[in-house]
Amino acid sequence: MSGRADFTRTVPGLAELLARQSGLARRSQLRRLGVVDWHVARQVQAGRWQLVAPEVVSCDNGRLDREQLRWRAVLHAPTGWVAGRSSLETWRLSGYEPESVHILVPRDARPVRLAGVVLHVSDRLAGLPHSLDGGLPRTGPARSVVDAASWSPHPRLASGVVVAAIQQRLVTPHEIDDELARAGRIRHKVAIRAAVAGAAVGGESVSEIDVEPLLRRAGLPSFRRQVGAPGRRDDLEVDLPDGSVLVLEIDGPSHDTPESRWRDSERDADVAAEGKLLLRLPAFVVSSDPHGVVRRLVRIREAAEQRRDRR
Repeated sequence: MSGRADFTRTVPGLAELLARQSGLARRSQLRRLGVVDWHVARQVQAGRWQLVAPEVVSCDNGRLDREQLRWRAVLHAPTGWVAGRSSLETWRLSGYEPESVHILVPRDARPVRLAGVVLHVSDRLAGLPHSLDGGLPRTGPARSVVDAASWSPHPRLASGVVVAAIQQRLVTPHEIDDELARAGRIRHKVAIRAAVAGAAVGGESVSEIDVEPLLRRAGLPSFRRQVGAPGRRDDLEVDLPDGSVLVLEIDGPSHDTPESRWRDSERDADVAAEGKLLLRLPAFVVSSDPHGVVRRLVRIREAAEQRRDRR
């Protein structure tokens, strides 16, 4: 039996198990179906199966895709949940896909270290449903956002995850606030709360939220976020002392391609045609040189004051 290529079709329940778990299974699951270790060894020797963790078998010989990598991690730690940015990827958050798979496990779990898997121990697991029979165990969106942010190496990445999750409508600010209240003491809590507050009033990126206090420091407290205009949406519109309007665009790395620069030039022409001023700020400058940003904004404000006083 074990040397046959159609092995998965001859063992009752095996095909259903593999379909549910993206082609992967724990040795203990296989044993319950009558597939003992020497059966597994024969399939591995034949090149049809592969061992992808000490207790986890892939019942094909191809490279694991991202869903299979998540199943590999959770089958390696069978009392755990896919969590943090790995869970957010399954909830369709884009832009923050992790290199490794993050797993949340109870404190008494003792899985061995496995390349490509990051284990996070938690005592706060009450109420989290867990069943390998019900699909991939994963934490919900709000818990995943808070965990991902608190596990981030620095507060800006934590803020970025929070803002992106709210902007992409995975969670609401209220849901994150509720999860923060349950979380207790965690890393980056101040940055997370600030990101929630900024996103709640319309900020669509961390850089947009970061630039708002710089506007106030420059004496420009009156501004509007995400202003709709024909064919575009402006990041910020700032009221200047002479009654004119400054359009402030915060440009991330995606604006560095020739195609993006050409589209930006078209937008800039539309802004100029409306009689508005325009200032583009690279996102990295907002965080790396805030004093320089304030100096430029002060120059714009002072020029507007001079125009107003000459009238």
